[in-house]
Amino acid sequence: MKKIAFFVEGQTEQVFINRLIKEIIGYKNLTVLLKKISGGTNAPKREFVRNYSIPLKSEFTALIYDCGSDNRVKSEILDNINSLREAGYTNIIGLRDLYPLSIEELPRLEKGLQYLPYPLKKKDYPFDIIIAVREVETWFLAESSHFLKVDKKLTGRFIEKHLGFNPDMVNPISREHPSEDINRIYKLIGRSYTKKYWQVEKLVNRLDFNKIRKDIRFKIPALNELITTIEKFKEGQLQEPVLSEKEKSSLN
Repeated sequence: MKKIAFFVEGQTEQVFINRLIKEIIGYKNLTVLLKKISGGTNAPKREFVRNYSIPLKSEFTALIYDCGSDNRVKSEILDNINSLREAGYTNIIGLRDLYPLSIEELPRLEKGLQYLPYPLKKKDYPFDIIIAVREVETWFLAESSHFLKVDKKLTGRFIEKHLGFNPDMVNPISREHPSEDINRIYKLIGRSYTKKYWQVEKLVNRLDFNKIRKDIRFKIPALNELITTIEKFKEGQLQEPVLSEKEKSSLN
């Protein structure tokens, strides 16, 4: 069985990747475990299963961790890398937002996330971290046709008339705070987007994943990188190195 693990900063990213990887690999051929990590620092660290889907026969397994914050994505990967390797996870991917940092700080953030502890420096990257420029809601905003599924009033022209930008035309990467853009759009018809779990699930279920995979991805580099990574995993093209016993012990 092929196994891949994702570490994401919050429940929004977890819900999106859960749906995305099922769309790419296939619902009947994929076991998915959704886990939540809480505590740490001033409280005992806990890990619990939020949800799971296990078909009768599956060739692939995806483990998706909600780390609870953006600055914990890399540290949680390093904390769990040994146990995941031993459990057969050959691919480990991190996903976090750039927000609230500015676009000018992206190179510095990327450099910091690429830093590896000494025991791993002689190996190829044992994990990859993808930065969703701004927020993961950038990708939701890019799939602007889903607003019409919320309310038929929410055409691009209607939104532009009231908010000053047309989601059908604008470059979503240029928007400073896309989650707030979505909230403002929802408010036009008396609703709101506050990132509650059920709200995120409803939004993600409205997205056109066929359009995301065949069109939108090529307009947003980080999204394309994520989709390409999952596609290569499905085809068996991602084979990351397994740490030696000496290297594993040095991380403990």
